Amino acid sequence: MKNTILIVLLICFISCKMDNTKSVKKEKHTKKSIDTVFFDEKGDTIKSQTASLKNNYKLIIFPALDKNKEVINFRLINGKQDKTFLLADTFIANYRPYYEGIDFENYFALHSNGGGTSNYYFWLYDKQTGDEVLTDGSFKIQLDFDLKNELILYIDEDNDYNLFVYDVNRKTKTLVDIPKSFTDKQECTRNDYFEKTSYIKRVTADYYFIAFKNCSSSIEFRVKKNK
Repeated sequence: MKNTILIVLLICFISCKMDNTKSVKKEKHTKKSIDTVFFDEKGDTIKSQTASLKNNYKLIIFPALDKNKEVINFRLINGKQDKTFLLADTFIANYRPYYEGIDFENYFALHSNGGGTSNYYFWLYDKQTGDEVLTDGSFKIQLDFDLKNELILYIDEDNDYNLFVYDVNRKTKTLVDIPKSFTDKQECTRNDYFEKTSYIKRVTADYYFIAFKNCSSSIEFRVKKNK
């Protein structure tokens, strides 16, 4: 009888110890999972962003630790190519670039509002190399993306706020210098903000035609392409 009681107690002891071991392992696993969650300055969780791009590229934007420093990386996957690049060294929400569907054949754009300003900035990246292109100015205010013709109309803050058309494929910039003689003719362009409503209306072999959202569709400004 005593032997039976001892055997029962021994089984209970072993069973309880195994349960505690499982509990400890589970807690460690949960702790590890919590450690991989990143938060911004407001305490909101920073989530990864994944997008499928043209030419069979996959883009992943994600938070990470790099030598104990919190960073935002982006990863480009295409077949056997799988490369990761530093995107930003801050978790502050207003400075974190994100993808918003601007995708060209060999390039893509990321956006940010530049720290809570009223302007809307973009950065253009080469899919194959991960390099930023169009780097002559750090701050480029988005106006219009012509995905069909692979053109970008933008204001460059670092270039005296001049207006440009950038041909993504030819890698050429064309200055859009709208003279006062043109703006004075229309009521809708007689203000300091008319350029921010501009967009690429149509394209020919030699010219870009710029129109304005606040104007009649018949009002357009012709710009000779920079060859």
